[in-house]
Amino acid sequence: MSLLSLAAGFYFRRMDRRLARAAADPAGSQNRTFQSLLRTAAGTWFGKEHDFRSIRTHADFVKAVPVADYVGRLDMFRRIRDGQADVSWPGRIKFFAQTSGTTAGDKHIPISSQMNKSNAAAALSIFAYYGRRGPGMIASVFDGKMLFLGGSTALTRIENGAMVGDLSGIATRSIRWPLTTRYEPGKDLALISSWEQKIQAVARRVESLDVRFVTGMPSWVKILFDHVCRLRGLPPEGGISRVWPNLRLFVHGGVNFAPFRPTFLKYFDPSHRLDFLEVYPASEGFIAIQDRADDPGMELLTDNGIFYEFVPLSEWGRPDATRLTIEQVRLDVPYSLVLNTNAGLWAYDIGDVVRFVSLRPPRIVFAGRNRHFINAFGENIIGEQVSAAVAAAAEACGAPVVEFTAAPRYPDKDHRVGAHQYVVEFHDPPADMAAFARAIDAELLRLNNDYSIKRRGDLGMTGVEVTAVPEGTFYNWMAKRGKLGGQHKVPVCANDRKYVDEILAGSAVARASRP
Repeated sequence: MSLLSLAAGFYFRRMDRRLARAAADPAGSQNRTFQSLLRTAAGTWFGKEHDFRSIRTHADFVKAVPVADYVGRLDMFRRIRDGQADVSWPGRIKFFAQTSGTTAGDKHIPISSQMNKSNAAAALSIFAYYGRRGPGMIASVFDGKMLFLGGSTALTRIENGAMVGDLSGIATRSIRWPLTTRYEPGKDLALISSWEQKIQAVARRVESLDVRFVTGMPSWVKILFDHVCRLRGLPPEGGISRVWPNLRLFVHGGVNFAPFRPTFLKYFDPSHRLDFLEVYPASEGFIAIQDRADDPGMELLTDNGIFYEFVPLSEWGRPDATRLTIEQVRLDVPYSLVLNTNAGLWAYDIGDVVRFVSLRPPRIVFAGRNRHFINAFGENIIGEQVSAAVAAAAEACGAPVVEFTAAPRYPDKDHRVGAHQYVVEFHDPPADMAAFARAIDAELLRLNNDYSIKRRGDLGMTGVEVTAVPEGTFYNWMAKRGKLGGQHKVPVCANDRKYVDEILAGSAVARASRP
């Protein structure tokens, strides 16, 4: 065990005690955060517009500040991006995380110096939570290299002098010694903007190193694994165990990992101990981290510069929707997540849906996007249920999945009744595609009563249809959209056929099957 590992162990044990105190009193932690945020921003333009100085309770705040997304706060964001000071948070914002996906084009999410520190503290908390799993856990990763497979760290300077780019580019500026001695792929390769060039360069650099820790989106890490195995002349099956026998921890987030887990495990020998830890970072703030190996729930970070509100998904989009605080939520209810942050986001709808699986400590699971659902026939299927159904089918049929998405298939001259169509790229296709479709359908029937009602007698909907597409289909589709690498991900589902039709149009479609 190195001196660095010993020092890290001491540091993260102290951090863990702080995390445990916050989790034991989530309401107290959140109330202190709420009051601190309001006091700090009271003198800003937004704080004056909404009379923050008169707000005493959350009920006062709800009356003063309506929920809005990026488009709803566009005037505020434009002021901030134009370089105005004290718009919604004291001072001028020097960094913006660029994301996409709104009717206003690219979003530029402000990252204040306080938010940057909060994000860095949360990232380090990963090791504190991992240390809970037993003696030697921290040393097992700190004695080797740590690979961070994110987007390009290159930043672009805009008119007001601020820097804009991928969140990973802003975050890596916070990496300090001694972590710099462990960090890979190095700042030079992290700067590469072309994903295809970057993944090849990273594979060449790390294939001979003692990598102990990997973090990144599962779909992009899989591509790295393929490149590394090819460089070493190894088959993918069990190949990474031979390249990195000491690889101990994979940190993932952004998507439901369950459907991809069987594909991921193919790269490792059955005897290889690989731990998994899920995180929930967003451009708007670092939200939660998995705190127990045997529990998929992620502990909500209640003392890290974010005050959370929760809108029942059944009320999402209504101007009078209920807004709950952490002491008011209930287990297993889907909530649309609303953030108030130390970067000046207020009652901000980030578009994510979560469920609580524990209240003390507060643990959540990511349940999808509030705009990613299927309700073409009154079935009310959410993204979490789509992912769970694909995971169940992959396990039942022994057919690891690479990527997938789902959409409604509407009635037409060939189909009297509608259905759901799943477009799936397999690592190993099932021997019986119809059985895979039946397994998805069965899990949806179990999970969703509305779906079950619509499926009765095949009157409102018929069974799930699965269309298998060739290897590389989803990668090519993402490349065409300029969405390779970083935090870009394939939408789990949509309530229209835009994504599915684009994917199928660019693919030599294999087989369609229905039960």
